[in-house]
Amino acid sequence: MNALSIGSQDVLLPGLLPASQKVAGPAADRESGTTEFQPETLDASHFPVSIRHVAGRGRGFFATRDIQLGETVLSAVPLAWAISEDWMKNTCWWCFAYSPRRGHPIKAMDVDTTSSKSPRSFSNRYKGVFCSLECRQIAITAHGGQEKWGSYLALLAGMEDEIQQHGSRKPSSNKAHTGPGLCSSTIELESTLSESEVKRLACHDVDADFDPDDLTDDQLGEWISAVWDDIADHGLFSDYMPDSSERELTRLVANQLCLCDALSSDQGSETSASDWQTEMVAKSAADRDVAPLDALFHVKSNETEVFRASIRQMQLVPTSLDGSGSVPATIAPIRLPWHPTPSLILQSNWGSSFQAAGGSYSLLSRAWKRATKSHKLGVLDHAGFRGVYYREKANSFGIWDPPTDVLQPAASEASGLGVSYDEREWVGFSIYPTAVYFNHSCAPNVSKTRHGRTMSYVSNRKVQSGEELFISYGSTTDVVSERRGRLCDHFFFECACERCIAESSVQLLALDE
Repeated sequence: MNALSIGSQDVLLPGLLPASQKVAGPAADRESGTTEFQPETLDASHFPVSIRHVAGRGRGFFATRDIQLGETVLSAVPLAWAISEDWMKNTCWWCFAYSPRRGHPIKAMDVDTTSSKSPRSFSNRYKGVFCSLECRQIAITAHGGQEKWGSYLALLAGMEDEIQQHGSRKPSSNKAHTGPGLCSSTIELESTLSESEVKRLACHDVDADFDPDDLTDDQLGEWISAVWDDIADHGLFSDYMPDSSERELTRLVANQLCLCDALSSDQGSETSASDWQTEMVAKSAADRDVAPLDALFHVKSNETEVFRASIRQMQLVPTSLDGSGSVPATIAPIRLPWHPTPSLILQSNWGSSFQAAGGSYSLLSRAWKRATKSHKLGVLDHAGFRGVYYREKANSFGIWDPPTDVLQPAASEASGLGVSYDEREWVGFSIYPTAVYFNHSCAPNVSKTRHGRTMSYVSNRKVQSGEELFISYGSTTDVVSERRGRLCDHFFFECACERCIAESSVQLLALDE
């Protein structure tokens, strides 16, 4: 599942939606009193954006012509989604209609009490609901029919069983930290190494280690895969229960993996970069309820970026002045062993970088095993899990209600118009693979709003041809240090947009005075 290289050429965005496509749910229409939303038709020959490579930022959207204020530059439907544990009974699993005062009435599946294969147990254990029978039927069809839908529900129910089984336990690490540096001495590890590990290490120089910054992403990716072999083979992090946010991301991965099976017959073989434009536009122009599956395969995996960011954070130590700041560690930088072993993974600081994903994989693996006792599911391995997990981890969008950005498209940030973050409720995650090429700016020129399942991206000022298009990855009302800190924590980069540079320069001048 490697992302395909597009080269330096412009690639027409695979996100066109026909005006006839139905995307809003019945409940959303009833509650709002409006007619069903119809996404704006965008002529492929005049499509306003293209994808280009951007130095230091991967790929980004650029205007192919002048774009006017309030113009829709993209409409996209999700490929996978997961509803928040707190709002499962209040949010329609299909159209995302949110009813905070009363839950939705339709369960995930009707129970046939006369059938020997009655889904009563997992239908009751999984709390997801729909606002209408229509939404449920569309969801079942999108997942490949009743049988595959039942397999998906069994998987979700298995996750609920595992969560309840660990419900009385707090998330805990199943490893003991040994200090800021790497514990690579045979003597230090002798008491904890298993017999198989001793034999394995005997063939190698255990003191051979490396600086991750000296490796390319491909080289580091191979090393990470070796770590994951041990995580999967030895069941590492199996006693770690992910927190609610990670569990929701795990459900998102489960949704994606089940959809992969349901949609696989619609995909065909991987295409070259030159064929991608034509094929993706054709697929996107079809009347479909979910985004094209192979659109996700063109999204770059963030696995090495996530790991590098975690290691960089570990190499920060408090300053000796007041303890409020941090500086790069120079005494004990973290180095990694060329030949990782289970004990090293569990006992070294760098091993904690795999704890959240490893715990999620373990949770999903146990649920997968439960579900396959009665339903047909494919084989789950860590490569497939990681291929989805690390594409979705920093590329998923929050499902918010009200479903709009903090500022309305035509409003400037200083105007105070639009809703505040305090007025919005976060009800889940979704992945819109045709929209992930929007880079971030704290002064974005594009705002997003959701109509049912469809996310629309609308210019909030005039944009010139050739200009890059930006959205904001969260609140832009905080001070520059808080914005940068949040982006580093969640998206693994330090913002260097024009606004951040200008505001940080002002702060430095103020300190000099």
